[in-house]
Amino acid sequence: MTKKIFEWGKVQRLHLIGWAIFITLEIGLIGLSMGFFGKAFNYALHYILNIILFYTNAHFVLKKSFTKPKPWTRVIIFMIIQIGLYIFFRSYLNYVLEGTHKGFNIPTIITNHKSFFQSLWRGLFFIVLSCFYFLFLRFKEERLKREHSERMEYLNDLKNKEMQNELHVAKYEYLRAQINPHLLFNTLSFLYDSVRKFNEDAGEAVLNLAELMRFSLETKESPEEFPKLEEELHQIDNLISLNKIRKDKEQYINLSFPEEVKNFRFIPLVVITLLENMLKHGNLQKPNQPGLLDIKLSKNELSISTSNLINTRIHHSGFNKGMENIEKRLGLAYGDKFSLSYGKRDSNYFDVNLILKIYPAL
Repeated sequence: MTKKIFEWGKVQRLHLIGWAIFITLEIGLIGLSMGFFGKAFNYALHYILNIILFYTNAHFVLKKSFTKPKPWTRVIIFMIIQIGLYIFFRSYLNYVLEGTHKGFNIPTIITNHKSFFQSLWRGLFFIVLSCFYFLFLRFKEERLKREHSERMEYLNDLKNKEMQNELHVAKYEYLRAQINPHLLFNTLSFLYDSVRKFNEDAGEAVLNLAELMRFSLETKESPEEFPKLEEELHQIDNLISLNKIRKDKEQYINLSFPEEVKNFRFIPLVVITLLENMLKHGNLQKPNQPGLLDIKLSKNELSISTSNLINTRIHHSGFNKGMENIEKRLGLAYGDKFSLSYGKRDSNYFDVNLILKIYPAL
């Protein structure tokens, strides 16, 4: 409890200091001019009443009134009520503290003109002070809003400038990217013409690589322009052929997909990436335990699954990054319409299962 009071005091220290200075000066000056001072208890009760009026007017009457229609009508009505209640409670407080034996009622409050007008003056005095305090709070609030608005406007301008710079960089990189593939394909074409005269297999490998690179660089990733799976399935043959030449060993992979899947438009390079992971991290040299790539298409979903023996003799760095890349691209393309799971099975096999929900157009 003491800690809470201490924390409250720290937050309200300016108010406490301000009231302490005001009360000290007022009591001191009036007491010196009158030639005597009242009791501390009497002062405390009267100032508690004044402070209650001050904050009630600022934080309730004025604040609530100016957030609703016809504020001035509400302010005038509440002011009259406030003044009436203040005069009543101050008069009753004087009656109790003076210890008079006269009866206390509403008519006596009004007929005691001196006490009535003193209470009226004190009430109006603290209400006017409270109005200035309320105006200060409104000014501070408006200034903070204006500063926040200016700060947000500055940040937006800064963000727009950064976006403009990024746009210029992106345009430059796009134009540069158009040159780089063109140079690459020309180089591969030159290598193909040069190599195939001496080694037909090597020339075929260069040609397959060129087709694979062209597909990966030139296919679109927008939903309206996704390539048909037929194009990517054709590149699978190129990738398998390249891998056979690279390892100089037969790679056993069973591909399974229905004919109708070829016309399905799907985000590119997913199937190729899954196959590449099999070729890189899998053991595909056992004809009785080949790798499996199975694609199925039904009315409501497309499923792609792979399964292969794990090659325990190689380092598997980069595998998770490839799968994370697939998952992020699927998320951007299809939102929550897909599920992707992968992991070991029976310690020797690695399985990947991708399911894409298809919602037919109504």
